[in-house]
Amino acid sequence: MEQKSIFIVEDEAIVANDLKETLQSLGYTVAGTAKSGETAVEKIGELRPGLVLMDIHLAGTMDGIETAAKVHSLYNIPVVYLTAYADNALLDRAKLTEPYGYIIKPYDDRGLQSTIEMALYKFRADERVKENEALIRSILNINPDPVFIIDKDTNILSINTAFSQQNPHAGASGPLPPLATLVTAGIISPVLLEAVQKHFYDKIPYKFEEEFNNKWLSHTISPLFDQNNQVFRCAIESYDITDIKKRELDLTGLTRQLENEKQSLALFAAMLDSMDDFVVATDMMGTVMYINKAFRERFGYTPDEIYTKHISIIKDPEDPFAMDTNAFFVDKKRVWSGTVTLLNKFGIRIKTLIKSTPVAVDRQNVCRVFVLRERMG
Repeated sequence: MEQKSIFIVEDEAIVANDLKETLQSLGYTVAGTAKSGETAVEKIGELRPGLVLMDIHLAGTMDGIETAAKVHSLYNIPVVYLTAYADNALLDRAKLTEPYGYIIKPYDDRGLQSTIEMALYKFRADERVKENEALIRSILNINPDPVFIIDKDTNILSINTAFSQQNPHAGASGPLPPLATLVTAGIISPVLLEAVQKHFYDKIPYKFEEEFNNKWLSHTISPLFDQNNQVFRCAIESYDITDIKKRELDLTGLTRQLENEKQSLALFAAMLDSMDDFVVATDMMGTVMYINKAFRERFGYTPDEIYTKHISIIKDPEDPFAMDTNAFFVDKKRVWSGTVTLLNKFGIRIKTLIKSTPVAVDRQNVCRVFVLRERMG
């Protein structure tokens, strides 16, 4: 489509020829002419001019308004009407075809050129707007989460595919509804409407979470700026975080449970540290996992020195009491008791009464606890 090419639809040959000469003298290319609407629609489709000058009053079955409507719908080519007179009813019909201007007969060269240039400029501007809107819609539709755009009066201007799929009745026919209508319909919450009204002019996105319709939603209200860097629209995105919230709640419950267990263990450890008897816990093969305060003080070992070591390191090698690896492997379920001589870190012999009990969790033995009482004398 050549922007400077113009097609003339005029049923009076003298007027058509005069227009053609005038346009050529002004630097335009005349793509062609037609006397009837039917011929005009056919030729315009073939030639694709940059603009059509359309006489409103055409002889034949189609007048200029009907012809312009077909050109507009079929080819998206701007139309400027030519008319010597027009009553209000005719003008109202003409407006529905979205013309890019009117030229009143008789015309002068300057007025003709000004109207054409303004029409071409406005058409190019409208095309840029359409391209931008198409780009915005494409970007919106890429987003898998519901998104809609509103103006300062909370009128919905656009919704994406995800929003329309989740809410098929919103904007199903006719213009998109105001935001408040979605509240009434139960599609969005009053909390979201209030947040939009309160944070519409925020310069940075506003985010919050809410529970609505048995779901947890994360909302983001993002400002959209005009060419003067002023907020004139907002985009609202809603993301379903129900699964995330559930995991958070589960994790919170688990953390609380672990904290309670930690406190219980701390209390239990404090109780064991208050005992005069020596307490040692091992795994089912005898590796030391825990020693209480009395053991640490009497035997001289720190946890770092004895943890991961086998408990047999504290037994006097000359004592027959079995505490080696084989004993743990062979005798896993029975309670051990008796008298045994032990050695502390410094080689001092300590005679003790011993009792060792396996500890089961869910009917499975997981460790052994040794309680050692020193024999005096």
